[in-house]
Formats: sequence, structure tokens, C-alpha cells
Amino acid sequence: MYLSTLNLKDYRNYRQLECEFCPGINMITGANAQGKTNLIEGIYYLSIGKAYRLAKDEQLILWGAKSFQIKASAENRRGRTNIEIRYHQEEKPAKMASVGGLRLTKMEELSGALTSVLFSPDSMAIIKGSPQERRNFLDYDISQISFNYGRNIYKYKRLLAQRNALLKKLGPLPLRLEDKKEKLLIWDQQLVECGSHIIEKRLAVIEKLAPLARLAQRKLTAGKENIELNYVLCHKNNIDEGKDKDIAAFLMEAREDSIKEDLRCGSTQWGPHRDDLTVALDGVNLKQYGSQGQQRTGVLALKLAELEFFRGESGEYPLLLLDDVMSELDENRQLQLLNFINEKSIQCLITATEARNLNLREKRQIKRFLVDKGKIEEFR
Repeated sequence: MYLSTLNLKDYRNYRQLECEFCPGINMITGANAQGKTNLIEGIYYLSIGKAYRLAKDEQLILWGAKSFQIKASAENRRGRTNIEIRYHQEEKPAKMASVGGLRLTKMEELSGALTSVLFSPDSMAIIKGSPQERRNFLDYDISQISFNYGRNIYKYKRLLAQRNALLKKLGPLPLRLEDKKEKLLIWDQQLVECGSHIIEKRLAVIEKLAPLARLAQRKLTAGKENIELNYVLCHKNNIDEGKDKDIAAFLMEAREDSIKEDLRCGSTQWGPHRDDLTVALDGVNLKQYGSQGQQRTGVLALKLAELEFFRGESGEYPLLLLDDVMSELDENRQLQLLNFINEKSIQCLITATEARNLNLREKRQIKRFLVDKGKIEEFR
């Protein structure tokens, strides 16, 4: 995967940006708050169809403008294509995307157009943060390589919102529990069907991702540490308890167990939106008991595993986006990451506050850029 050009218009602090990248290493430097992360975010937006930081689309528009536009030209094994996303707050629909000049009907159809792996200081939330952060980690990756998964996530969220709205209405009504369950049944059946597809896909991906993460962790620690990934269903301690059952039947059982709590809270307490991914180191939960250094190494191992996972699924490495992570890693971890980049045919964009000596192999092409107040220029 190779991103050759990027154009940002009225996006975040960029009035107009046009930039050409090399297929090797692209070093982007500049002081804080000048737009380095905004540039990385714009690229990642093309991969997942939204900003990875908590922001609504209207908040991404440059102050005083009414719309933003992200355009890129990319190359993959299938050839060259153009990708564009445009958002206008006064139009309906507000957001439009196209790939190869063909307008997409849904953002999920971006799947595979520009695959990328993002590593930033916020990536520590995969281990240190809430279950939502770990679900996002899985969902962002899977959606990039599976259109059906992205479609199921979109459908599931709609069904969940409708069921929760009905729960809020039914909760205070003086009806028998069985009558309330009957009224919920049509939504529950659809939620179970869609949710089971999501869980099955997550399990299949974790089965591939886990050994890759384990291998990366052993390389990073000279074979001293083993990392383990486990999917945890809500209401159950471990997915192993449900392996002998059909996932749909498993969810229906969770629905029965939770119905009173659902009605009391006015929200659905079961399903893939409540599941979690645990990351353990030598059998110990890394979030609860890992040191800061072990947690950083664990996240790095997951990111290296992501790269190999994408390659296994698509036949080529994705774009690697490193947003201000070198300052977060000690010298040994920096070296391990740079060695990996050196060895693989990966296009990489690295942001930092100051230029760094990357000790790259001679054959790896490198371009250097300076970002200042929403403007970018190449320098040598």
C-alpha cells in the first residue's frame, strides 16, 4: 500500500494542503499544535471513514468554513486509485465519499481502499483504557479488510439504539414481564443475529492476531515475555464457556439473564458492545499489573502484529502512521521499531517535534517535511 498524494481543504487547521509522499519514510516535523497530528488524522480518516479522536465531523471544519475535503491518491496490488471524502454541514447527506470516481453509498465501502495502522500516544488506551478502546482497536482493523463487518457494525448500532429506546418506554409501564419480552422480541432476534456475526468475526481475527502479537513480543523482549489475547463475553469470564454453543444461542441466553436489568436501566446490558479484549503478559493482566514499560512494549507488539495481520489478509503491508511515538519509547524499543520498518517494504509517516537520525538502510527512500501553522513544505 502506497499513499502518493494527499490534499486537505478546510480540515482542522489546514486551509489548503497538497503534499506528495515517497514510498519509503516520510519524516514530518514541527512544533506542537502546528498540525502534524491533524495531517495523520486526515489520512487515517480515509481508512476508517471518521476521525479516530473524539470529534464530530462538524468539529473538523476549519473555523469560518462550512465544509472540509480530504483527497488522496493511493496505489495497491490492484493498481492506482483516488479516494475522496467531503463533508458539508448544510447539505444532505452531509458526508460523501468516493473511490476511483465512484460515489459510495456507505462509509463501510471504503474497506480496503487505503489500509493503515496508526500508532500514537493514545494507543496506550488499548491496554490502559476502557473496554470501548479495545473494541475500537478490533473494529477499526476488521472494518478495513471486511466490508461485511463494517456493515454489520452499522446495522447493530441502529438496532441497539431502537431496542434501547423501546426499553426506556417499556420500563415504567405496568405490564407483565412476559408481555414486555414479547414486545422486545423482534428487535432481540435481529440484534442476536447481527451480534453473533460480529463476535464470530472478532474471534476469527483474534485467532490470527494472537500468535502474531506473541511472536512480536518475544522479539521485542529477546524471548523473555509472552503476550496473550483473549476475548471476553459480557456475563461470562471467558469465551471458552461458550465454545460448545452456537454464538446466537449464547446471546439469547444472555438476553434472558439480563432482561430485568435491561428494563431497569433502559439500556441493553448484553451483546458485542459490552464485550472486552484482555491482554495478558505471562498469564497476568497487563492493564492491572504490568509496568509502564511492559505496557508500552505490549502496545508496540500489538501494532507490529497489526501490520503482519493486514499483510496476511491483503497480500501487502498497510501504511504505517507513527504520530509522536518516538518520544514515548525508550532507546531499545525505538531501535526495535526502526529495525522492523527497515526490514519490511512499508511506507511510513513519522511525526516528531524535531528531526531524528533514523539510521535507515541506504535503499530506503526518505522525505522530510516541516509543518508550521497549517502549512507544509519539504526540506532536505
